[in-house]
Amino acid sequence: MIAYLPTIYPDELVYSWFCRYYVHSGCFSHKMALQELYCKRSDNPSKEFIGNLNPEAREQIDKMYPLDKLVLDHTMYPQYARFIPLERKKTALYHLGHDPCDIHHLFPVLPRGEGERYLRFCPLCVREDRDIYGEAYWHRRHQIRNMRICTKHKCMLMESSVPAKSEQSFTFCPAENYTYNSDVVYENDSLMIRFVEYLDSIFDAPMDFDNDISISSILYDGMSRTKYLKPSGRSRYTKMLADDMNEFYRGMGICSIASMYQIQRALLEGGADFSVICQIAFFLGMKPEELTAPSLTVEQINREKDSHYMKDAAPVDWELLDMETAPVLEKFAKDVYDGTASESGRPERVSEKLVYREMNLLGHQLENMPRCKAIFERYTESYPESWARKIIWAYKKLKESGEVFYWSDIRKISGVKKKNFQLTIPYLTKYTDADMVGQIMALVIE
Repeated sequence: MIAYLPTIYPDELVYSWFCRYYVHSGCFSHKMALQELYCKRSDNPSKEFIGNLNPEAREQIDKMYPLDKLVLDHTMYPQYARFIPLERKKTALYHLGHDPCDIHHLFPVLPRGEGERYLRFCPLCVREDRDIYGEAYWHRRHQIRNMRICTKHKCMLMESSVPAKSEQSFTFCPAENYTYNSDVVYENDSLMIRFVEYLDSIFDAPMDFDNDISISSILYDGMSRTKYLKPSGRSRYTKMLADDMNEFYRGMGICSIASMYQIQRALLEGGADFSVICQIAFFLGMKPEELTAPSLTVEQINREKDSHYMKDAAPVDWELLDMETAPVLEKFAKDVYDGTASESGRPERVSEKLVYREMNLLGHQLENMPRCKAIFERYTESYPESWARKIIWAYKKLKESGEVFYWSDIRKISGVKKKNFQLTIPYLTKYTDADMVGQIMALVIE
């Protein structure tokens, strides 16, 4: 039972709110706070969203602050859901507030690059927060991908020591304890300031739950006013666009510049990544409201749809596609394999179906891409081998918690059924020592 919840601050992450609850409620351990808020000890709440609240906490919080509004105003939902189709946008809003599931089933969440792996803060916002509220807190807008500057103070954001991705052992890290006084470094590049203000305005705009205009149609309209689309509208000069964008953003020093593959996905209705789309639109000179409140006519939308037949008719430069896709596939496969791509940290099997879907490839195209095929084959494994890695991961995770656990606990978080355990035995020793294998087998026999 939650005895007291502090007032949530403007633009505060729900994670930050719960961190302050942990401090103000007098909970003597992270475990105690987790039990008061979440359903079970194996829950691994996301720092960007709300997590699987227990029924009592959900009911109390909903009375204080409607859950849909909490998702919209205090999670990173606007970053991930902004450009996905309308029905998926509504479904994601419902699940995040009322029926949690793996966020990767709701929208794409790309792995983090350099400069985005830890929660960020503005040293001047920290001082202001302490003056106004008596404590610092984690701001949402500081965590937007490629957001290097505080748009309010025009100074560089600082990285804390708190991972932005949920750890295997969840802890509450209040900003008051993890931000520090530091020299303020102001940004003098007017172009960079305009870019981050652009990101901020799109992130902060009201979500449109009435219109369902695809982001590919919106970007196509933006391209129609540039040299990157033939006057006939039949051909996009994607490589020229990617090269020019790379040169444009490289000098700005942003964390992650959109690749040609990512640009292609956004233009052809295969990708909805916030940072990629904002980079394209800002480079093309599109106004923020063109993305957040588009007013395209039916004729403009159909013009973009009619242009798609050229995608299949045009010859594919397999060498270029292979070269562009290989580094993206390498990172994607590695993150899936070692669990980095999952909020829970659980390693997964890199399947052919998953690769084709995430790389936006059609049937058997991998055969024409030797670099990508070699990467996929390197990560290929049987189901029993994948199960073995999951069991070892689950065992280590539960062992780190310091609590007593049983095979049923391993099964719940690994997803491996007991009837399949015998098939994993030949692979267990490949990924851990004989002592740990013996301990795992002892749990199964109990």
